[in-house]
Amino acid sequence: MGKKIKIVIEVDPDAREITVKDGAGNERPVKSIVVFGGDAEQGVFYLFGWGASADAAWAYKEGFVHARECDDAHLKNFYRQCACHLVQCLCPEAIRREVEAEELLNRWECEDKEQGTWN
Repeated sequence: MGKKIKIVIEVDPDAREITVKDGAGNERPVKSIVVFGGDAEQGVFYLFGWGASADAAWAYKEGFVHARECDDAHLKNFYRQCACHLVQCLCPEAIRREVEAEELLNRWECEDKEQGTWN
């Protein structure tokens, strides 16, 4: 059995500050936080969010960029799974047409580049 991991999130609504601390002693101030977890088999879902949605979305994107560049197969798979679930919510006809998630992401990426909006 591995070592326990402890993460502490402190939200001070009056000061509009969020601090994230981990068991290794790292501490980061952030502008937003989203914590979610689940057990798909049991249908258990947990969600907590506080702060600016734009900052949380930016952090999610940065995680995606990091996952594409690193060698962590679990992290890459997480973002692939997220993409599949987002496509199911936003574009269900793509799933019914049996489009591969990566193919759809590549197509959207090309469309975004053509529009000059790719960051």
